[in-house]
Amino acid sequence: MSDHRQIPRAPHTQINMNFNFNCFASDWQVPVSYEHPFVAHIRKVVLEYRIQSASHFNITIEVAQAMHDKNPPLSSLLHPSFLPYVGFYNFGTAPIIALCRPRALPSGKKQPNMSSNSVEVLLKDKFVPLARFLGRNFPKYKTPVGAEALGQWWQANGKTFNWTGLPTELKERIVQFCMHRSELPPLSKKSMYRTRGPHEVTAHLGSWSALLRVSHQVRAISLRLCLAGSSDLKYDKGLCIFAEGGGDLKNAIRRLTKFPQLLQPNNASITTDEKTSMLINTYKYFPKIYPHLERFATFGHGIRKVCIRLSFIDTMHFFKVETAGFAQYRKPCHIDFEVFERLPRLNQLIIFLPGRNYILTDMPRQQGPPIFGDEPCPRILHRLIYERVAEVLAKYPFVTLLNFMDEIEELRYKTLRKEAMNSLRFSEKDLSELYTEDGGGIELEESVWPGVYKKNVGQVNRAFVFDSFWPPQCRCQI
Repeated sequence: MSDHRQIPRAPHTQINMNFNFNCFASDWQVPVSYEHPFVAHIRKVVLEYRIQSASHFNITIEVAQAMHDKNPPLSSLLHPSFLPYVGFYNFGTAPIIALCRPRALPSGKKQPNMSSNSVEVLLKDKFVPLARFLGRNFPKYKTPVGAEALGQWWQANGKTFNWTGLPTELKERIVQFCMHRSELPPLSKKSMYRTRGPHEVTAHLGSWSALLRVSHQVRAISLRLCLAGSSDLKYDKGLCIFAEGGGDLKNAIRRLTKFPQLLQPNNASITTDEKTSMLINTYKYFPKIYPHLERFATFGHGIRKVCIRLSFIDTMHFFKVETAGFAQYRKPCHIDFEVFERLPRLNQLIIFLPGRNYILTDMPRQQGPPIFGDEPCPRILHRLIYERVAEVLAKYPFVTLLNFMDEIEELRYKTLRKEAMNSLRFSEKDLSELYTEDGGGIELEESVWPGVYKKNVGQVNRAFVFDSFWPPQCRCQI
């Protein structure tokens, strides 16, 4: 005969019903000293049910053995026909009296299994797991859990959290919440120079920068939000670089490239063997040519936005202006527009033409010819710059040039840029598709470093050729 037939049926009005008691809770409870030990196990199972989440823990569920004539004796052993009456209640509510039993093992052993799923409750003439019974009679609130309940849940569950069991989208929202709470004062220029780490990245996290050291998954989520940005964050544009001089941009990129992203488990970019070092340097300088080496990416490769505001002479050096022999004044240490090829994630480039607020006077030791003279003409210098910008930055569709002298100059630049873009044989998208179709190019028999080593390039010292163009004569119509 099955266990179900051996169960003594209790009157329907005495089980699984809410009794509206007008007396104290002790009037229906069995004194604790007379409770069967099985009730203590039920309390343990109820606690395990509550601590599974903060919203479950927010619902208080108390357990007590109810007074009933058919309760088994205190000395009764656990067996399938062991059926005590147990009350489940919340403070201020009437108890729900139900028949409980230990779940018997399928093997038919006399001693039931005492695991967390070993308690069953009679619900509508059918025994169901205790968790199902609690979920039906004690539903979760649809309001956010308060800070006090969160703290109590954190203390009750042993200060552990099932992070790995959460969906990735929820993990991202949690990290976003941490970043929202990061209200640090902006770094001054002096403090930036004193900060040796990647403050452009850690500023997004503020006091939560330790998230980068939790695990590879948490680091990947945090870095993706810091580097790519999100509309829900204060730094919605991602990793941005604001440079007011060629040295600022050069130092920022050089410093950020010292920190690997380390987004993959067992990342090989921290090894020091010769082959890995070669791959690291290859991707460091040629990330667009070797996109399959992205595992060696650094923070510098994650830059999304660059904003540049340079002086006249620095801007002309940055874009390699060649008019009237200006290129001969350029030094090898100068950073130039080719650095953008080392930023594969760059999606916005804002350039401010030098304004009239700059001192329009030639300096004694400036690295270039005299460009102002007695009658400075910013318009001609602007034309030298934006004509070069239209030519060398035609491959980048996200360039914005600002601070023109007037609308005529801006329209002239847009016309030149459109012509330069139309003359391109391949766009960045075309080259990317070609790389994918060809499987990354052809395989060489031995490693070949792109370009030519500097030591193999002959150094020719040429005398400066002074051109009468400098300083340019003002031709503006008055």
